Amino acid sequence: MYGLFWVTLFILLMLAMLILVPRRAVIKLFPVGIIGGFGQAVIIMGFLVSVFEVWQLRYHDFFAFAGIPLFAALAWVPEVIMFSYFMKYLGNDRQVFAYLAGFTMLAGLSVHWLFRAGYLVYNGWNSILTLPVALLAHSTIAYYIVKTSRVLDKRRQHSIE
Repeated sequence: MYGLFWVTLFILLMLAMLILVPRRAVIKLFPVGIIGGFGQAVIIMGFLVSVFEVWQLRYHDFFAFAGIPLFAALAWVPEVIMFSYFMKYLGNDRQVFAYLAGFTMLAGLSVHWLFRAGYLVYNGWNSILTLPVALLAHSTIAYYIVKTSRVLDKRRQHSIE
């Protein structure tokens, strides 16, 4: 029964994404979600769980590889799509940094909640160390979105007029 937690988390995040993000944007941002969400999650959890063994994810279902439940990694797809979609409302560098800090804190708090709830076990790690990892992960996505989708072009358009 506990193995369904990761599936449930994935479904809840997918529902939130489908409610908050228009369908066309989901389709457009799906590659970003797969690479920036699932891809980064597999790499990060691969290192933290399998290589360095500082994390242990508990309650695996039958969809797990190297100690990483598949749906734990897939849960980052809708999170990254939502993160990427709402960046379009940012108008300057300060807003991007504040947004990045907010999502970093949200990711850190989520991982801390997983730890407190017993779904994640630390071995020589703590929740504070998760923050730089979350910042790095979200920074790479933010950099890609800023460089490819003209997020900050509103400022440049106003300065030209």
